[in-house]
Amino acid sequence: MRRALGIRYTEVVTPLDIGTYGGLCALASFDRTELVKKVIDNGVFQNYLEFVPQVRELIIDFHESHEYLYALIIPLLERFKKLKSDWLLDIHLYSHTDELYTLIRRNAMVHYTLPFCSTRLSTMADAFNTSVSELEKDLVALITDNQIQARIDSQNKTLHVRHDENRRNATFRSVLETGKGFIRDVTAMLRRASLLEHEHN
Repeated sequence: MRRALGIRYTEVVTPLDIGTYGGLCALASFDRTELVKKVIDNGVFQNYLEFVPQVRELIIDFHESHEYLYALIIPLLERFKKLKSDWLLDIHLYSHTDELYTLIRRNAMVHYTLPFCSTRLSTMADAFNTSVSELEKDLVALITDNQIQARIDSQNKTLHVRHDENRRNATFRSVLETGKGFIRDVTAMLRRASLLEHEHN
């Protein structure tokens, strides 16, 4: 059976792995609608999140941060940093933790801008526990990467967002494709885990 699968038992993902990897990838790439549909309201995936309550809490806080005017963003990102030390011990995850943190933070910034036509940089900087100058660098990177359509007014320290429906729809389609890839990967993990479970039984 081991030869047929072409894998070693030490390489098999566990339910905890699925909950951790899938949950963090969802935080890094999903919008709030997809997060609800694919993760929060997904009964199957919730079973895996039960093994990693700390990741489940990150997901819930990310989703609820919008309702609470993003007051939860700082504790969410700080909690990620504290959990990072544990994930650095994971042979598959350790080399991706910094990138995941950056992607989750940038994803939060993108969604922060969605309800606004304009916002003060100082207000947004406070939400992300950073300085205005550092925030400007982050926003320039997001604008350059076409993740947000906006203009920075450096003199008045404001961000003016252009809500292009075509661009927004394209972004949502891109996120959806990412989600489909995520589901495919998790499904493959489940199949491998199921095969091994039958082998042990």
